Amino acid sequence: ATRTFAGPRAAQIPGVAGEHVCSGARFAQTRQVSRAPPAMVSQAAMAEVLEAACSSRQAFESLADKELAQVEVEERRSLELIGKQIADLKEKWRCREDRRRLIARERLRRTFAASPFGRLVAESVLPFLAAGESLRWLQASPAVIAQHCALYGRTVVHHVRNVRETVKPGVAEGIARKLQWAAVESMAVDLEREGWVTILTALSKQHRHELSSLRALSVSFPPERSAQSLQRWQVVVPLLTQLGSRLVARAPLQELVLHDLRSADLLTTVLAACGQHLRICRASLIGPGSRTQPLQLPDAGLPALECLVVRQRDFCEQRFSRQERLVVRARPLLACLQVSRRPSKLRVLVLAGIRIDGAKEETAQLLRGLANFRGLCAVSLRFSVPATFGTLLSMSQLLALRRAWPRIGHFVLGDMSIHGFDYWPEQMTDFREVYPHGRVPEPSEVFINEFRHIFATQFAAVASSKWASLPAAEQSFWAGIARMLPDMPHSEVWRRVVELFPGGLC
Repeated sequence: ATRTFAGPRAAQIPGVAGEHVCSGARFAQTRQVSRAPPAMVSQAAMAEVLEAACSSRQAFESLADKELAQVEVEERRSLELIGKQIADLKEKWRCREDRRRLIARERLRRTFAASPFGRLVAESVLPFLAAGESLRWLQASPAVIAQHCALYGRTVVHHVRNVRETVKPGVAEGIARKLQWAAVESMAVDLEREGWVTILTALSKQHRHELSSLRALSVSFPPERSAQSLQRWQVVVPLLTQLGSRLVARAPLQELVLHDLRSADLLTTVLAACGQHLRICRASLIGPGSRTQPLQLPDAGLPALECLVVRQRDFCEQRFSRQERLVVRARPLLACLQVSRRPSKLRVLVLAGIRIDGAKEETAQLLRGLANFRGLCAVSLRFSVPATFGTLLSMSQLLALRRAWPRIGHFVLGDMSIHGFDYWPEQMTDFREVYPHGRVPEPSEVFINEFRHIFATQFAAVASSKWASLPAAEQSFWAGIARMLPDMPHSEVWRRVVELFPGGLC
């Protein structure tokens, strides 16, 4: 809208920010120009409008306050309108630019798909990964395509998780040659799939390959006991030996997950080769063949260790015929833990179905050394020394060991074992079973439940009398434990490890 001012002052105002106020024919002409469509405004008319808008300051000084306020309101409205027009133009530009990029990517994708290397990827690598939808980078990123084409003529894949049930030997050999194995950062090897066995066989023949960037490795084997599984295991044993001794020997491995392997050879090999970087180690071993030899730990220790879970068990039908446990020596275990760069980072130390063997002095040193790991959330250890705690520790040392683990709520001492968790173990116990009243227990009640058995059998003492003699500062520790007990969830070790270290391999 164009606003005019009546009276003699109107002739003194050549123009106000695009709203032209002048006298006679000049006013009519400028008003006509301002109302003309943008496409019909000539350059001469626009220059005239701009000249009129850039009038001297004196024209505004002669306006009254009310008129000047009206001019300012009109100016503000004009600026808002111009701002909206600029925003609309920017949005149109962005839409056009996105459309141009999509067209360019589609042209690149078609060019790549028509090339010999593109056909190889479509015929070999995509079926091998069984992840056509997850590898849509062929359509989404020209930069990735250029990298794949330029890097030694090999395909870069950083994470290998799934393989088809069957892979032809010729395709497996092509994969072993064409994939850039030095770029692989994580692998999940499922030996139940025949395709993985074929891939590992082809990879074992390529002696120049190394998994030098591997940070996470998972190997799983079917747990059933059958002749077919036994034959499959005999086939994969040399392949796993190659995998552990040659392919991952120089890898900066940080996470190792082993499911239901029939022997501990791969575990000991990888620990010895990659122990300097290893943070998380979860291994389950099954069958009598997995406990024929003691579990060997690396001489250099595990300085970055944050989680160590090793479980050994027999098949279901052999559960009641177990006569021996897998053995780990106390001195190597203590050496592995002592070299820890950050003792407070060790969160889980569970050796299930495993006996810690060693002389009394070695086992006593191990028990005293466990007090340095104050960040433990789960601990489960079994020893070989009879009446372990009464024989190796004093009562004050045992209580100091308990106070070193403030995150552990459920704490149980057996004659030769120690168990502590920040959760209630499923299929074992719960809060109502230990404290039937269902309320927050008294600190003395928690203390007596934890030490009643061990004090009576190994120290010839009464837990309630020992509680009465404790100073108030030490009693306050069990007051904190009592408050956390009702709110602890039900869980188990494997699930708790996943919660503590999310984002890793399952």
